[in-house]
Amino acid sequence: MKSNSKSKNQAIGKVLIYIVLIIALIYTLLPFATILLTSFRSSKDAVRGPFTWPQEWSIIRNYIEAWQIGKFSKYLLNSLYMMVFTVLGTLLVATLAGYSFAKFRYPGRNLLYYILLIGMMIPFQTIMLPLYFTLKSMGLLNSLTGIALLSIGTGEGFAIMMMRSFFVSIPDSMIEAARLDGCSELGVLTRVILPNTFPAWSSLIVITAMGSWNNLLAPMIYIFKQEKYPIPYALYAFQSAHTTDYQLLAAGMMISILPIIVVYILFQSSFQSGIMAGAVKG
Repeated sequence: MKSNSKSKNQAIGKVLIYIVLIIALIYTLLPFATILLTSFRSSKDAVRGPFTWPQEWSIIRNYIEAWQIGKFSKYLLNSLYMMVFTVLGTLLVATLAGYSFAKFRYPGRNLLYYILLIGMMIPFQTIMLPLYFTLKSMGLLNSLTGIALLSIGTGEGFAIMMMRSFFVSIPDSMIEAARLDGCSELGVLTRVILPNTFPAWSSLIVITAMGSWNNLLAPMIYIFKQEKYPIPYALYAFQSAHTTDYQLLAAGMMISILPIIVVYILFQSSFQSGIMAGAVKG
């Protein structure tokens, strides 16, 4: 009786889990499906609402018009430059700092790490003005490079914490064995540690790329030339004071999120394992 009751409870638990997961899946995919379907509608059909099946289709025309009106060719290059710069800079600094915090022993190490964690709690809005004068003093106002460096600095706390957690999970015996074989500290890092960091890197690349790609607030504050704005700014082209071209706006949204989808597809095989690996030890 007890075994039957236990099996029944487990079955009910699994059913409830599946129901929750299905609801979460629908909640997640419904907005994306709505945008995708709206991007296929004609201008007349778009006003009928997003939850009706299109009666008129205008797929190729919508995407061509959205690309031209939104000037995506210009904004896309700006966002790609900032994203690549931010990802590479974040990986470099987070890897070196995370390895230092995880495997080296020196005075003040824990204090520096906790200061870094405290810095993550400071909202960006509270440091917008000091950052303005910092960028101005460095000659990086109205510069894509300045925004990329700003993104690296403001996102480095989380990146270092993530890489440190991953490096802590690597056994010290591997490092000691490499040192006994005559490897320098740089050799240990490049020959032993880095070949095993791809899962953590994959996760960090996806997270950093998404943050950089969707960043609109900082460019709008510190860049004064419209031609240097990132791709989210292109979506303003489809809205006016009185009307909005919803089918073109939806097509523009699909164009703007496509590169991030590609990045995720490229690294998704290692994304989950990297997140889990960084959570093994703190």
